[in-house]
Amino acid sequence: MMARTARQPDRHVTSRSRGDTGAIFVESLVAAAIVAMILVTTFRVITDGAVHARMAEQRRMALLVAQSELAEVGTEIPIVAGEKSGVSGDMLWSVDVSAYSDESGASTAGALWKVTVSVRPRSGGRNLVSLRTLRLGPEG
Repeated sequence: MMARTARQPDRHVTSRSRGDTGAIFVESLVAAAIVAMILVTTFRVITDGAVHARMAEQRRMALLVAQSELAEVGTEIPIVAGEKSGVSGDMLWSVDVSAYSDESGASTAGALWKVTVSVRPRSGGRNLVSLRTLRLGPEG
């Protein structure tokens, strides 16, 4: 009969040297850094999208206010030279009416007036929307 001998595991297969452990640690750090960069980039994309969506909504609201005030010129806002301003929600609006002059001369239908409506945020800043048009009105 053959004597059984205990089989010893191969040392080069199961044991790791210190160099291997250090390389695994470095690889883990590099992988963690890559994941962190991806997460930061994703966060920036999401926040930029939210900021752009908020700005678009603010401009849309400003356009609605400007169109509404422009529609009131000639009915609620008289067509006379001057400026009128007010507040609508979070927006400040101003309507500027001035005589329009060109070289075509006077018309029997009435005078042309240049109307400019500007809307900006109540919190300050530049105009979000500025609409310009001509309106027919009384002689000034």
